[in-house]
Amino acid sequence: MTEDVNTIYKVKLFVLKRVGNFKVLRVLDDLYHIIGLPLGFLTYLFHRLIGRPYFGIWLASAQGHPGRFPYMKKTVEHLAKTSDPEVIRNLKILEIGAYAGGSALVWGRALKNNGATNGKLISVDPWDSYIDLTGNHRIVFRVMNRNLGNGNVLRLFVQNLKAAGVSDVCHQFRGRSEDILPMLNSKFDIIYIDASHHVDAVTKDLELSLPLLKDGGVICGAGLERQLEDLDPEFVKAHFHTDLFIDPKTGQTFHPGITYAVGNCFGRRISHYGGYWVVRKNGEKFEDVVLS
Repeated sequence: MTEDVNTIYKVKLFVLKRVGNFKVLRVLDDLYHIIGLPLGFLTYLFHRLIGRPYFGIWLASAQGHPGRFPYMKKTVEHLAKTSDPEVIRNLKILEIGAYAGGSALVWGRALKNNGATNGKLISVDPWDSYIDLTGNHRIVFRVMNRNLGNGNVLRLFVQNLKAAGVSDVCHQFRGRSEDILPMLNSKFDIIYIDASHHVDAVTKDLELSLPLLKDGGVICGAGLERQLEDLDPEFVKAHFHTDLFIDPKTGQTFHPGITYAVGNCFGRRISHYGGYWVVRKNGEKFEDVVLS
């Protein structure tokens, strides 16, 4: 699933390391979408024809850094090694933010590959236009908003899970997390947050998720490229209106909303792997998780 996406990200990372001007990067990203969309559409049609999951430029369906996928698998493996067999057989995962199903596919396969015979994945997403375009002018955000609003992304999500053979363990709840999460009457072994990157949304998702996490369970997420301890909090706050920004000291891109919300929630540096963050609940505390 990740070969094509990894290739795209390698090219993007190559460019990011050499271009430090955010405005130039935005123009290059727009050009990439203008030039690449026709080919992306043909690739999308080919994947549908042969019955394979599709994650690419079309519908902006290649969401998030694919480097997180191996660590998501390792998170399930970590629980499988350190939990009671009965827990693993009935492993429950909640993901907040599903988009086209990239993470759902990984979680679904991990359930099947680690003995979770009664395992279940709950995917929560509004699958509706939710991106504030005021501070996010790139073409990709307009593509996302349009195709979320017309239902194309949700249809691709369903197609991808069926093509991957994991639709039997995956259940979808369409709606905003603040509406869906309070209605859930069970607790989860893994909670994964990768929805809106705005600081208010991430903060709310964390607040609503923590009461749903089992003791010994893991809460994790994507997009933590820089931790709050490494940055001036006022600098981070000044860029809440943008999805992605550049740290001028290191030249590294990061998500200001995620950096601030996660740092403020846990109050310390936490275990993270290339943007994928993960901690495990132990009573009233959260411990770092070592993923070999």
